[in-house]
Amino acid sequence: MALIDKIKIIRNLPESFEIRASELVYEAFQKKINSVIKEKEKAIRIITKSINYSAGFYAIYENSLVGIAGTQSKGDRFIKAKFSHFHEEYGFFKALIKKIYFNIDSIGTIKKDELELTALSVQKEMRGKKIGTKLINKIILYAKSKDYKKLKLTVVDTNPLAKKLYETIGFTIHKTKNYGFLTRSAGFKEVTHMVINLN
Repeated sequence: MALIDKIKIIRNLPESFEIRASELVYEAFQKKINSVIKEKEKAIRIITKSINYSAGFYAIYENSLVGIAGTQSKGDRFIKAKFSHFHEEYGFFKALIKKIYFNIDSIGTIKKDELELTALSVQKEMRGKKIGTKLINKIILYAKSKDYKKLKLTVVDTNPLAKKLYETIGFTIHKTKNYGFLTRSAGFKEVTHMVINLN
């Protein structure tokens, strides 16, 4: 049996995997997160409290969490960072500033009939084994079953491998936006918005 056939995609993540899920989010967005939160331990604690686990899809291999995918729909987000999460780690004013700048997933407008993939992360040692593809295909099936018309995502210019993966699955470029120096500290300049029609 091929390794990919041993990967299970689940929705209900056991509590024992929550910190590992946060670590995978951190690994995927490390540069972006570090531009706001320098300390890894604090970042992991804030992410763990901020994840809306019911909006995620999780890849399990031999009782280990090896991949995650977070989604956003109208009124529901995978990452819901609250001021209180930052206030527990920082003083009031520092927490306020960090909360304003902390935004892992997309906050763009999303319509009622759209679903957005806002986070995708696969354990480093397990990359290149089609786990990301399996997660996305599971999301596509889920989106179709809920009558969503489109699945959207954004990909930064410093992640060409992810962009290639999305194109292979069937996503097409909707538009590209250049932020220039505004996002330099987060590790990218340009964001490509991609979409796949589900009907």
